[in-house]
Amino acid sequence: MKKPTNQNQVIKNCLGYNRQHCAQTLSNQGIDSIEFGHWLAIPSQQLLLVFRHQQCVAVDGYQVAA
Repeated sequence: MKKPTNQNQVIKNCLGYNRQHCAQTLSNQGIDSIEFGHWLAIPSQQLLLVFRHQQCVAVDGYQVAA
């Protein structure tokens, strides 16, 4: 697994790209992700990539429910 700082840069670089590209980029960097709905979750960072019209438009944080 890459250092968190490098992971954050990889994740930010996904903005503007489609879901397939983002999922492949994350996988290539050893960052696990889960695809669902209009999001691509990155559990290790508790982040969601938000997609609109097949394009990543935002990176948002989330909390794990107890």
